[in-house]
Amino acid sequence: MKSNTKSKMIILITFGILFAIVLMIIVNPSFITGNTKVITFDKEKLKISAVSGKIHIINNSGWVDFRNAGNCTGSGTYSDPYVIEDLVIDGGSSGNSILIENSNVYFKIENCTLYNAEWGSDAGIGLLNVNNSQLIGNDCSYSQVGIVLGDGRDYGGGCDNNTITGNIVNNNRGGMYLFDSYNNTISGNTANNNTWSGIYLVGSNSTVVSGNTMNDNNMCGINIGWGYNNLIVSGNTMNDNNMQGLWMDESFNNTISGNIMNNNNLSGICLIDSNYNIISGNTAIYNKECGIVLFHGNYNTISGNTANYNQWGIVLYNTGYNIVSGNNLIGNDECIVEVDCQGNVIQDNDCTLTPSLNYFPIILTISIPIVAVSVFIIYQNRKRFRKPQEDLEFL
Repeated sequence: MKSNTKSKMIILITFGILFAIVLMIIVNPSFITGNTKVITFDKEKLKISAVSGKIHIINNSGWVDFRNAGNCTGSGTYSDPYVIEDLVIDGGSSGNSILIENSNVYFKIENCTLYNAEWGSDAGIGLLNVNNSQLIGNDCSYSQVGIVLGDGRDYGGGCDNNTITGNIVNNNRGGMYLFDSYNNTISGNTANNNTWSGIYLVGSNSTVVSGNTMNDNNMCGINIGWGYNNLIVSGNTMNDNNMQGLWMDESFNNTISGNIMNNNNLSGICLIDSNYNIISGNTAIYNKECGIVLFHGNYNTISGNTANYNQWGIVLYNTGYNIVSGNNLIGNDECIVEVDCQGNVIQDNDCTLTPSLNYFPIILTISIPIVAVSVFIIYQNRKRFRKPQEDLEFL
């Protein structure tokens, strides 16, 4: 690779990474201002919903009091959880619309519309030190954060064994945050058009993130940082985000598979200081910079991915002992780039070059005159081309 190309690549990738890190340091959830977008919700859902004041439940005993006051059903067991459902709650620009603290009974929050929670890292639904919850089919848009597990201000209050499925967390400052929260399932949610990232995970382990849609966010589709291990991130769609589709920092032994990350402004997948991860079967095409970039990471496996029509297909920067095999890397300006690496195994990748669509007008401009001249020559010489056949017929 030419030295000027390598220098350009290093500058662009380094700038993108530094820019993302600076934003993650600056954009603390405690200091983000409100959102001014027009609020629209599912009208059919609102028809069956009741308007309620904000809800705050503390400790298991708080659930008993809440039920006895006629505010929910259930008894808090696995087979008969407490249920909060079909409510509309305006957070009033201060605090959480629903806040649950110090609870390990079983409960559901279902089919609620929660908005306008606007202070600190407060959210449509906030859980602190909560286990065994199910958040299903809620619309938590137009708030500071749609859904928060744990406390983003001191990274405490982690929540374990929770299920978050089928929720909408659009048009917030941040879609969904999990801090120090283990063994959770995040599936089938929609987190679009958030000012920060769609789903943001910090400092937790053993969580499944699958089948979610996180498009058009101002930072990343999924942002994973600082000590996440044993994650499964599969079958998600992360397109048209302003930075990466998926960003992972200081995370180990995770599986990233079967995701779609197209048309992002920087990279489809970006791993920083992350080791022993499996990246397989993902699609990352038409991203402005890299399909997949690995920065300061060792012993990762990158296999069976499709990373076409990016500026660089796969970039390895200051990495070692990674396996890059069986990937489709078609039509990138550069296929696989290594900078300051050692011990990587790169084999059986398809680096077929095809003309970039950026050059299509030039190709078309050159091709049309050539085709026209060729047709003219054939037309003028058509009798000559027929002569051997005429001679054969005469004989």
